[in-house]
Amino acid sequence: MLGYWLAVVRRLALPALATGAVCAAVMTAVLVLGDGTPWTGAVPQALAAGAGVALAFTAVLSTSTVVSAARTARRYGLTLGPEAVVLPSVREVRVPAIEGRTAFQLTDSVRYAVEKDPVLRLDEITAFGHGTLDLTLRGPSDTTVSVQVRVTTGSKETAAVVEARPAVTYKRLDAAACWAVARIVEERVAQALRAEAADGTAARAGDCS
Repeated sequence: MLGYWLAVVRRLALPALATGAVCAAVMTAVLVLGDGTPWTGAVPQALAAGAGVALAFTAVLSTSTVVSAARTARRYGLTLGPEAVVLPSVREVRVPAIEGRTAFQLTDSVRYAVEKDPVLRLDEITAFGHGTLDLTLRGPSDTTVSVQVRVTTGSKETAAVVEARPAVTYKRLDAAACWAVARIVEERVAQALRAEAADGTAARAGDCS
């Protein structure tokens, strides 16, 4: 959890500095123009106030984010780490080549696995096709998460990439909702692909008998 908190603080550094700088500039103008304080006296006071605002901004927002993220991790049975801050959250699943299955069939299996999952709350499927699955899921605290799943088949392996990002583009801190949803979708994708691989092996064994 400490790693996650430090990652959040780093993410908030620039917004906090910007907020503190604006506060310092406003306070300087008030002191100099309003109260007639000399520049030499106004600037140190304004900088101190701006630094205090920046620290308070970082402390309050990072604490609330970490508390919410810890609650999310517990809900999904996950261990919170610094990777939960990264957006978009990207996960990969790779299995040996699945013979006798097209990318469309594998994507359909993934879609079914996601739809029947008791934890994931499906809002809408926005795209579904040959190796393509785009959907909107409701994360913790009703955070809307956009998820893309891309399935590719090859002669040696089958791969799937899961990418989750906030549906609201300006929301850069989502309290680990995208990370948690991506992890669960990754598990369902892996289960679906392994089940398809097992079915393919069983079918080949039946043909040979």
